[in-house]
Amino acid sequence: MTLKERFDTFSVPEYYSRVDTDHILELYIGLDEKGRKSIELRSAFNPRKVKGTSAIEVNQYDNQKYKTIRFSLTDEEISGLFYTFCDDLIEQTRELTDEKGGYNAIVVRFHQWKKMFVSSKKDFLNEAQIMGLIGELLFLRDQLSKRIGLPEALRSWSGQELTHKDFSYGDTWTEVKTIRRSSLTVHISSLEQLDSEHDGELAVYALEKMSTEYNGITLNKLIVDIRNRFSDSDDRDLFMSKVALQGYEYHNYYDDFVFELIYSKNFRVNDTFPKLIPGDVPEAILKATYDIDLNKITDFEIKD
Repeated sequence: MTLKERFDTFSVPEYYSRVDTDHILELYIGLDEKGRKSIELRSAFNPRKVKGTSAIEVNQYDNQKYKTIRFSLTDEEISGLFYTFCDDLIEQTRELTDEKGGYNAIVVRFHQWKKMFVSSKKDFLNEAQIMGLIGELLFLRDQLSKRIGLPEALRSWSGQELTHKDFSYGDTWTEVKTIRRSSLTVHISSLEQLDSEHDGELAVYALEKMSTEYNGITLNKLIVDIRNRFSDSDDRDLFMSKVALQGYEYHNYYDDFVFELIYSKNFRVNDTFPKLIPGDVPEAILKATYDIDLNKITDFEIKD
């Protein structure tokens, strides 16, 4: 039974069930006195100040038998993130050899997640924007991180910064385009997008939208997965800052957009690649957009 399924069985406030009797820590999930989903640790510890967020309330209690630190969800719109957070607390503390270290471990994990827990907004990315962000994140995780390492791949990602290339690293660059499965073209949105003194590449990701029941790619899952791959907290914060610049905040809304990756292809962009750049058009033309036929650039495809 998943954590979501276990939470769905709770209906009475102030009812808690131990997560796992084999776990070294006494972790409980249930509903607090206000009926909010929560997870808590019961143990002997010296409490320190732990500040919650607009979406997670943190309380600490003391009674005769044990002390408690409790994390309660205040915004149901990000319940999916809360389930993932709870699962992370459980699994990341499972291998502790001494329960005395449980409190500190729990607090540290919360601080690592803290910046994701903000009250949900109602201004969402549209489907095209979701697909575009998924494409860039897939390239960062599955391709560029294997070439230069995940931290450097993150730093090379422009996000919404005022640059014309999605990724710039060393003396090369990559522009990422995400298309639907049926599309035979990619759209270039400016004269500068493929213009450079150095050769670069065009990475194309083709996605197909699936039903919500399909176990495919969602923006929420992808962002949480990449975030958890960073070992350094500063890198995690930088990553979340960059996705925030794209207009993203975790919300259950994004779970309705499920995709399957059909293919990804990379094309070498050099002097002979078909493109429009500022030096090729009359000075009177300041802006231009155009489409490239994927079937006509197969000679530029980069093979493994």
